[in-house]
Amino acid sequence: MTREAGFTLVEVLVALSIFALVGTLSTGLLVTAIDARERQEAAMDRLVELQQIRALWRDDAAHMVMRAHRSADGGYDGRALAGLAEAGLSFAPDSRQLAGFTRRGRANPGEAADRSSLVRVDWRVEGGSLLRDIWSVTDPAPSSAPQTMVLASGLEDVSVSFRYGRNWLAEPVRASNSGDAPVPEAIRLSYRDPIGREIEHVALTVTAGTAS
Repeated sequence: MTREAGFTLVEVLVALSIFALVGTLSTGLLVTAIDARERQEAAMDRLVELQQIRALWRDDAAHMVMRAHRSADGGYDGRALAGLAEAGLSFAPDSRQLAGFTRRGRANPGEAADRSSLVRVDWRVEGGSLLRDIWSVTDPAPSSAPQTMVLASGLEDVSVSFRYGRNWLAEPVRASNSGDAPVPEAIRLSYRDPIGREIEHVALTVTAGTAS
């Protein structure tokens, strides 16, 4: 009697075991590759976010103008540079202002538009999110709505400080009775990001290096 060609039960079981092992290894490699890609994309997103905050913070500081703005009653008693202790223009109840001031630099080629190149900017934190508000006018009405950019989320310990001479102060220096408020040489934005890194953005103003 001749034996028919085929596989024994042991051979089939061995083959299935090998296929199962290869499949398990392939799945593990695929999951690892997907996780690595997601981590890389998250790192790139954080880098882009960091660069945007730094660029806007430095640009606003470089174009800062110490100009008092109109307060809610219409008088020019609004501080030229507001810090944490100042109320914002139209903030939510859980929002906290970091820095607010007038800045120049809005393009108006050939003065084609009937408007100033000055705008009002406010940096604030709300529920762990860093926000930048910008008004197209320097003296916005209390009920007016700004253009708001959400720059980052999940932040902690967000603060701003102002450098005068060799000292970093938690609040900007107020104007004296005999003159305008001095311009800080630099402003610093500090916070802890969602992965626990301590981040600082230091930006120079127009007065940096001009003090005697």
